[in-house]
This record gives sequence, structure tokens and C-alpha cells, in this order.
Amino acid sequence: MPPKIRDLITELEHGGFKNRGGKGSHRNFTHANVSEPITISGKTGNDAKHY
Repeated sequence: MPPKIRDLITELEHGGFKNRGGKGSHRNFTHANVSEPITISGKTGNDAKHY
């Protein structure tokens, strides 16, 4: 069973990523040691897509 979007967000936040917002159902996460933001799309209760 694939993880939920909320699980991915929790893992990113525990890893030190900051949610910088987004438009609609998109969320952009940034980290000081990562050059480009990570974008997660979808509602928190949806299954995460395989990227």
C-alpha cells in the first residue's frame, strides 16, 4: 500500500525541510543543503504517487 501524502510531509519535516507554501494543493519544501525545492502535490489524505 502506498504511503499517504501526510506521511511524506511528516518525513520531510523530520528531515529538516521547511514548507514554503504553494498554490492550490501543491507544497514546496526547501532545505539548506538541497539546491532545488521538492514539490508535493495532492490532498493530505491521498495516496502518494510514485515519483
